[in-house]
Amino acid sequence: MSQEADSRIGTRCFCDQAIRQVRCLECFQFAPLCRSCWIHAHQHQPFHWAHVWDTEHGYFHRQDISTILDSDLSAIPLGHDGNICPQASKPSLMTLVDHDTGVHATKVTFCGCRDSNKWRQLMDANLFPATVAEPQTAFSFRTLRHWQLITLQSKITAYDYVRALRRQTDNVFTGNVPDVYKQFQFVSRIWPLLEAEKRFGGVYGNHMNELYPRRPQDNVMVYCPACPEAGVNMEPNWDKTPPEHLNTIFNTIDGNFKTGNYAKNNDSNDVSLFAGRAYMPNQKRHQHYLEAVPQIQKEKATCSHLKVENGANRAKFKNMSVTGNVNVQCSHMFVCSSVDMKGGENHATVDLAIKLRVECCRFDKDKQPHRVFSYDNMCSLAVNIVQRWLKFHKDDADVVQKASWTIPACHVNNHHEGCDYLYCYVYKMCMGHFHGETAEYAWAIFNAIGPSVLQMSIGHHIDTLIIHYGDWNWRKVKDLNDAKCKYVEKRDSFAGLCRLFDSKIVQWNAMDRSPHIDPNSKRTVFSIYSHNQEKSPTLKAFVDKEMLSSDIIAVSSGNVKLGAVASWMMEGLRLFQLQTSATPTICNQRSKLSADLDAWRKLQKHYMVSIASRISRQPDEQHPEDQLLLLPSDFTPAECQQLRLIPLATKQIQMLEAMLGETIANLQTTVKNLSAAFERKIKDARGQDANTKSIVQIRKIEAKRNDLMGDYDLFREVLNALDGLDEGKWPPLALKDTFRKPTERCRNPGDSRVLEGNLWGMTSTGHARWALTNTEGAPRPTGELPSGKLPETLEHAEQPGINADGWIWSAGRLKHMSMKEIEVWEETNNRIQWARSEADFERWQEQLEVKHADFMRFIRYAAYARDVWLKLAQGPCSSSLGHIAYGREHSNMWESLCAEAEGRYNHCGIPGLRIVTKGKTFVDNVAQWRQEEEKHFSFNQ
Repeated sequence: MSQEADSRIGTRCFCDQAIRQVRCLECFQFAPLCRSCWIHAHQHQPFHWAHVWDTEHGYFHRQDISTILDSDLSAIPLGHDGNICPQASKPSLMTLVDHDTGVHATKVTFCGCRDSNKWRQLMDANLFPATVAEPQTAFSFRTLRHWQLITLQSKITAYDYVRALRRQTDNVFTGNVPDVYKQFQFVSRIWPLLEAEKRFGGVYGNHMNELYPRRPQDNVMVYCPACPEAGVNMEPNWDKTPPEHLNTIFNTIDGNFKTGNYAKNNDSNDVSLFAGRAYMPNQKRHQHYLEAVPQIQKEKATCSHLKVENGANRAKFKNMSVTGNVNVQCSHMFVCSSVDMKGGENHATVDLAIKLRVECCRFDKDKQPHRVFSYDNMCSLAVNIVQRWLKFHKDDADVVQKASWTIPACHVNNHHEGCDYLYCYVYKMCMGHFHGETAEYAWAIFNAIGPSVLQMSIGHHIDTLIIHYGDWNWRKVKDLNDAKCKYVEKRDSFAGLCRLFDSKIVQWNAMDRSPHIDPNSKRTVFSIYSHNQEKSPTLKAFVDKEMLSSDIIAVSSGNVKLGAVASWMMEGLRLFQLQTSATPTICNQRSKLSADLDAWRKLQKHYMVSIASRISRQPDEQHPEDQLLLLPSDFTPAECQQLRLIPLATKQIQMLEAMLGETIANLQTTVKNLSAAFERKIKDARGQDANTKSIVQIRKIEAKRNDLMGDYDLFREVLNALDGLDEGKWPPLALKDTFRKPTERCRNPGDSRVLEGNLWGMTSTGHARWALTNTEGAPRPTGELPSGKLPETLEHAEQPGINADGWIWSAGRLKHMSMKEIEVWEETNNRIQWARSEADFERWQEQLEVKHADFMRFIRYAAYARDVWLKLAQGPCSSSLGHIAYGREHSNMWESLCAEAEGRYNHCGIPGLRIVTKGKTFVDNVAQWRQEEEKHFSFNQ
């Protein structure tokens, strides 16, 4: 409260000519002054508010500097470094805006001794005029810089920003403050364009185009420094030095419906100021493309739940001129191109986005790098893409002819199972760890501006997206350490499997890694990484076969008979199941479990000698149900490798696969019984006694069902700990997934529209995704449940079956398999485990090499940009000291970025890959490093 008044008011001023009447709260520790002294003290700070003491009312009230004195001396002078011009014009009323103090209705005098326009004088004073002819409103440069930073970081709208400035001026009578929203809209669109022109060297004439000749002319995009760019950051003769993944351009494609735009009667002259020089196409080009290329594709998505393309013209797009955007990003998450969607997400729009990406940086026709494109609907897009490009994009058709196509790693789980092996990056050579899901990361940022761009004119809409794309690109970083750690883990795991299956390696190595589509059934894909629709044995049949086997298995104590290990492993899984599913609480049950555990531990010390010390450290006083069994699943894959537990882990995986299949079969039978029990209760139970008996029976069956679901989750969790879980093969199971239409009653009207729960699409070998579509491949329709009341436990489980697709009820009881069939199944399991581990190892090996190549390209890019800006500063285009200083500043900035990247690279890079000696290339390093890494697999030689 002491700040509301000042005891020095009314005392003599420093000038000794008048009394103190005015203070300033924006200045730091500013003493009150008389009116003339206050104006003189604020000669270079005219936007500070003058707090003038009102003697009559006894408090301070706020005034603009131009109102302190009645004379023209209080007007803000332009020119002469803030001093009044001898030939100054008469004061002009203007509205000046500053982000610190708000909106000022003030007076300005212009310099009359120089032949300079008013807008030029305002610009020289760091004020941006809203008009050129007779400016009446201007914004300080720091206001526009502040606005740009705030909107890029917090996605605030121009309206809210101007409203905040007006409230900052007067938070009570805000309506009396001049409304500068329309003027600010205009200026805030021009400012980012001018900043971009300056930042990307447009102020240096055509010189930047000459230094980057392969880029589009006069472009103002933020390029990814780590992506290959010919003549900038690539090694000499890069096109003649495989492997190709070192120079691959990885791209992710995705559509977003949150950045649309309403169709309104807008000014036809309101076009994008960037005019196709950034991430989005010129509006005329886009319109011509829409008229020339069919937008309704013939290909329809047949994979489950991919309704984006099939619903291209839904009613939700009514009254929308733009329904969203399709973006192409590189693997480092830089936005490379973006196209407005007109209607839905169709192939023509995606093709144009890819076309713009190709045009970002041209390569010679005979020196095209390998390109990879990842898209969630790639199985539909890529079918006829070559034919479309030969017709509509003939000049760049060779790019798509040589490109590789993938589906993001998470999205592919919603596809037909064959898409996994056809389009998942893991099963493709020279992909690195390009999972493709980074396309989703940016939408969380860009969605925040969706409500703003929805109501803008189309030109403003495009410009707003462009400045946010540029800001997003500037803030991207990358890391090498993760690739190093993952590579070592995957390498050691694969080496362990190679030792385990040494006798089979030659045979498996000769197998084709490419997927093959069944000519008789276009939806069936055969792959070395898949079971290919094989059936699995029952657990009893599998264990019986292992018990009779004369084979030996390597454990940490040496070689022992397979049958003994299988029996011991089966007993361990039984004990583990008892510990987790039904904890003993009665003394005799606990004693029995303790005795069984002691007997099992004796064999464990023999089979797992490498962990004997850990077994001995188990507390004696601990209850048997709380003791850790120390099965292979209790260790990480790296620890299993170190402790020589890989063979035991492999057997545990095989047993868990069989146990999961058997659990599914038992769960199917149990739920069938539950369904029949409910039907009998509805039909036959009359009276309290009959109803009570029926309910008791139902509760027992429900308890068994819940136990089986718990077992399924338990086995699935253990399989995941062993790094052997196939999410598509054994998906999560919820209560709603077990709903099944009763087969005990006659068919009722509407039954054909009812969906069964996910349990009924599952087979004994998993592969749930087949049941996600009906026989025609189209998404299954939803419908109402048949008449009759559902079980109470299902009625409250989110209406099971109404919106759920099925996955586990398509199979009947498991059939017994012959010994030969079990052997084939077991070898197939081993082969799939080995092949998938090989694929993981190879992708992470490639990823590690790609990250080294990225770092080297970044360093070369920064060094090239440093030299470019230095040339601009020293060249003939530097017509002023400002041009020279700006060029030197940017050259130094890129020099610092180059030094920082080199420091990080030297810290985390592998010396064998990082250090390129004179006369060699990075590819030579890769070849030599891979040869060294082969020593981990020398036992196969």
